[in-house]
Amino acid sequence: MKKKSNGVLILIACLFASVFAISCNDSKPNPKELELKQKELELKEREISLREQETNETRKNSTQADKQSATGGNKRELRYFYYANGGLRGFFNDGTIVGCARCEFCRSNILQMFNDTPIGTYEVQSDGSLLVNKSEREFPDYQSDKGWVLIDYKWNEKVPQY
Repeated sequence: MKKKSNGVLILIACLFASVFAISCNDSKPNPKELELKQKELELKEREISLREQETNETRKNSTQADKQSATGGNKRELRYFYYANGGLRGFFNDGTIVGCARCEFCRSNILQMFNDTPIGTYEVQSDGSLLVNKSEREFPDYQSDKGWVLIDYKWNEKVPQY
């Protein structure tokens, strides 16, 4: 909003400066020249307002896209997260598991996992363990295994931003 009003003020100032410069001139201005300059200023004002609208729409769309990519377009959230030299595994709140083999632990790889196809399912057991694909058990614990960085929505380690 401030940028728009600043742009309009600048255009109005230019318009007044042009009129002042023309009025200070000893020769009488040609009415056609004045009309053309008036139209030129109107076109510039429209162009500026269109650019501002495009910028606002682009910002709005990028903000929405960031929110959707962070949540996978729906309310999917990471509940558990494990990383090791072999890659990443994300356990989502909808009971699905997404893996990324040989991926580094960083924000961009985690965000990509929201769009990847699940590789399995899991269920949280009463003892806090995870029953993976109805056959294997995982025991998330910050102390015994340093690979667990998110357990039940609580991050134990900050995610690198690259």
